[in-house]
Amino acid sequence: MSLTHGFHIISSTFQLAPMVYFECGECNETVKKPKLAKHLLSCNAAYVSCIDCSKVFAWNEWEGHTNCISEAQKYQGSLYQPKESTNKGQVKQDAWVDNVRTAIEDPKMDIDANTRSLLQKLLGFDNIPRKEKAFYNFVKNSLKIWDDGKIGAMWKVVAANSKPAGQAQAKPNNGTNGTSAKTWPGWKRAVEDELREGAMPWKRLCTRLVARYRDTGNKGSEEELELQALSNIPEEYCSDKDPTVKLMK
Repeated sequence: MSLTHGFHIISSTFQLAPMVYFECGECNETVKKPKLAKHLLSCNAAYVSCIDCSKVFAWNEWEGHTNCISEAQKYQGSLYQPKESTNKGQVKQDAWVDNVRTAIEDPKMDIDANTRSLLQKLLGFDNIPRKEKAFYNFVKNSLKIWDDGKIGAMWKVVAANSKPAGQAQAKPNNGTNGTSAKTWPGWKRAVEDELREGAMPWKRLCTRLVARYRDTGNKGSEEELELQALSNIPEEYCSDKDPTVKLMK
């Protein structure tokens, strides 16, 4: 029986009522915690593990797992700073997801049945990327859709119904050295350094990449930085036969 890997997405250790997600080891579907018990029954998975603290839980023990040491806290050590309760990046992300939801659910939208069906699956995620490259990687890793034509059709709908670029664009996440996340030259090396330890789930990799970015003295919202990290993972490092990301030799 396969080990089920769970993960806790973008939540701080001391945050009340955190939004917890788990990834099913049988089908690799991302599931919200309230729906996990039913999902695991259908997939016959007996174990889950938290990606933030790497702790493995036996059947139903995961229900009490609400707080842990996150990857960011683990790798940043004394440099770690919990997110503020009011996060502008999260507000912007929520607005983006609501906009995507409105576009997908609008019956007047001219979307073919297959594309609409694929887009419906996006509604189970709260962290839909706002950048095209990150969107492609996200769909491939989260929905296991590898056809660029299908993903392109999905992105066309999402992008066409988003806010005008001038409004939707976030300000650069400038750090103390003036380097924005978008132009930071260290992403490629950080990806390669992390993957030398071995293959890992894309979510864990993104969290570690953000920690490396912060270690250089730069700042930015966790959501914005994770999306930027995702967009810098080379597509050839992902495979339709393996849910993890790994270096290509």
